[in-house]
Order: sequence, then structure tokens, then C-alpha cells
Amino acid sequence: MTIDQWKADILEKIRVGIMAIDCNYNITFVNKGASAIGISALSVTGLSIFEVFPNLKESESTFCKVIQTGRSVIDRIQTFVTSKGERRTALTSTFPIIQDGKIVGAYELFEDVSAVTRLADELETLRSEKGIAKRKKPTKAKETMETNIIGLSKSMRDVKNAIPKLAGTSSPLLLYGETGTGKEVIVNAIATDSGCSLISQNCAAIPENLLESILFGTTKGSFTGAEDRKGLFEQADGGILFLDEINSLPLTLQAKLLRVVQEKKVRRLGDTKEMSINVRFIAATNVHPTSLLESGKMRSDLYYRLHVMYLELPPLRNRKIDILPLTMHFISYFNEELCKDVQGIEEEALVTLKKHNWPGNVRELRNWIERAMNHVEGSMITKKDLQPHSYLAIENKSENFHPSLGLSLREQLKRVEESMIKQELERTHGNVSKAARRLELPQQTMSRKIKEYDLQSYVYELKLLNTQN
Repeated sequence: MTIDQWKADILEKIRVGIMAIDCNYNITFVNKGASAIGISALSVTGLSIFEVFPNLKESESTFCKVIQTGRSVIDRIQTFVTSKGERRTALTSTFPIIQDGKIVGAYELFEDVSAVTRLADELETLRSEKGIAKRKKPTKAKETMETNIIGLSKSMRDVKNAIPKLAGTSSPLLLYGETGTGKEVIVNAIATDSGCSLISQNCAAIPENLLESILFGTTKGSFTGAEDRKGLFEQADGGILFLDEINSLPLTLQAKLLRVVQEKKVRRLGDTKEMSINVRFIAATNVHPTSLLESGKMRSDLYYRLHVMYLELPPLRNRKIDILPLTMHFISYFNEELCKDVQGIEEEALVTLKKHNWPGNVRELRNWIERAMNHVEGSMITKKDLQPHSYLAIENKSENFHPSLGLSLREQLKRVEESMIKQELERTHGNVSKAARRLELPQQTMSRKIKEYDLQSYVYELKLLNTQN
């Protein structure tokens, strides 16, 4: 196989859609990844982009802009109608093709993000057909916000692909993710997919002396003022009980929880009778389970009983390619909540979001967009609307490493290593070889570390930002 054949083979197998045109705007190449938006090479090669996309205007075309200016257009959301009448929305990046110093065409990378914009269409249809008042709470939007898993990164595609398997079993599930990564969204999606009722409880939100009575229930007369009341175990009978921040449970209560999980039997406080329950247990922690075991904050027998199924959610800093679709999702939501008509986010503001490290993960991004939606006056969110200065200042002051309570030495060292690798990758604009040399690491080791810390998307984003700048 020649080098040219090898390159062509790669372009055909890559999942991202690729389309190339010449200076006359005729399509010269389309790979198989373009089928995601209903385009095949056999049907469009040789045609003008204006034939394939009949509603496309030259003034709005990123292809035309790139050929006319010679400058790349990165991370643009485009909605279009194909020649078959199909309406699609894609995240695109368009680049010039230059030979001998002259622009001879352009090529575009794109991913179908139609699902991200579907919420806005559904809300608009619901409002017009049902005559919903502007200030009425958007039940459909809230439901979608709680169950919609947004992300183009491989790590989030893996999470989405795992939902049907996790929903199709009654075995216990242990879920780990940093604060704000969306653990409750995942649990809601599992419950929705399984058709089961769901009861959720954050264990850290209840005083320790009340936890047992809330979980197990009470019997009248068991203590002063006690009444017959079902606990969460009984209330969740026939469905799912989600216990968030389970590491907040005292060890004595963890032992009692273990017995319920194992035997599926529960006895109210003050009662002498046991009752059988049919409950699926999902537990979540924002501290890595390994650290909890090593620090003695979680019983090993409870851990092994809950760890039948396991899912780990990636932090937002390791999947910055998801920032744009998440932002568009939140814009759609707050358009309905705040009665706005914001169409998107300006490029400079998007770069600001991508440079932030997101210690609060998706929840922090949601708050940023909500704040921006309250300040925005035009149709696009600007950098000024984000008002990031105080947040970025706090982040810059925190650049020096500080030990995290509850983490083992091994976990602390891994965090330091990941932070140093990310800093060098940022300094070298995603150049892995150069970053490896600066850290005095073999490139093979550096590539392995990037895979270990799931930084592939982060490297890709840095390279895109460097191309843009």
C-alpha cells in the first residue's frame, strides 16, 4: 500500500465526516463518516455545494468564507437542509487547501449534533401548539435537562453506550465522578431507560442522627414523637434507590445498609418485624473508591457488594471538546427559562470557556451560561457576558498544588503528574513530542500517559485553538 493509499484508507475509516471542495465550490471528496448527515460520495461528488444544500447562501457558507479569505473557521454550529429535504445541525471546522502558496479549495470536518438542538425545537413546538404562557415552568425542558447526556468526546460516547446495559439489569451500581460531573443525570437516564421509578437521596444532606430513621423508617412509639412512617427503602420498593455521596454514611450505618443490599429485607426503627423489598441500589461517590478504601472511610464488604456494576464519569477538563455542545444545550434550556432568543456564543467567548479548567465541571459551566444568559443583550453570548475575571483570578491563584483530604499518596501523585502533563501540552499547543522532551519523557511514555489520563480530546482542542489563533 502506497502512502497515498494509506492516507485515503484512514480518511475513509475515520468517524468524523470530511468533505472537500475546489475553488468552484464543487465537491471533490466525501468520506464514509459523512453518512452521519445523510451524504454519500456516490451521490454528491462533482456536484456544487449549492446543489447538495439548496438553501445555502454564499454569505453564510463557511466553505465560501474560507476560500475567499484563506482563514480557517473553527467550531461553527451550522443548521442546513440537504437536497433530500433533511434538516441537520452539525459542529464544523473548515480549513483552506493550499498548494504552491495558492488556495485551491477547502475541506471541512463535521459531526452531527442535531440532538443538541432538538430541545429548542421541541420547546418551540410545545409552546406554539399548547399555548403555554411564557413564564410557565418548562416541564419538558427540565425533563430533558435531567436525562440528556451531552457530549461528542469518546469518554462521553462510552458513557452513553453503557446506559442500556446499566438499565437492563437489577444488579447494584457504584458510580464515581467529581462534583458536578452529572452523576444524577446519569442515574435519571438509567431510570428512564429501565422504566423504573426513582427515589434519590444525598446522604451528606442529612444529619447523621436522622439518617437511619429516614432510610429505615419508624414505628409509632419507638421514641418520643415517633409515628409510623416508611423509610426510603420501603418507598423505593419496586424501583431504584439512588444514594449519593454514600461515603458520608457512618461506618455503623454502612454495615446496616450492606445487610439490606444483600438480603433485601428491612426493619423499621422500633419494630420487630422484617419486610422484604425489591429495590435496585445505585450508590455514588465524589471521592475515588480506592481512596475511600485506603482511608477506611468505606467498608470493603459494602464496596464489593455495590461494585457489581461500575461507571466512572470523566471530568470536564479532560473532555473540552464537549464544551460547545453543552453550551448550546444550556442556551436552549435558558432561552425557555428566561424567555430569551439567544442563538449561540461568539468565538472569543468560546475560547474563554475552553481555557478554563472547570473545577466544578458541568455544573460550573451551567452556572456560567445561566449568568451569561441573564446579562446578554444581543443574539450571541459574548466574552463580556460571561464575566469570567473573578473566576479565572481564583483559578490562577490556585495553580500551586495543595494536597486533597481523603486521597492516598498515589492519587495525589497522579493528580500532580496529570497537571504537569496538561501544563506542558498547553505550553506546546498540543505538540506531544515537544511536551515529552520538556518533561524529559520518552514520547512512547508520554503517549501512554495521555491515554491513561484520557487527554486525547484535550490535545485535539489545543491543536484546534492553535490553528485558530
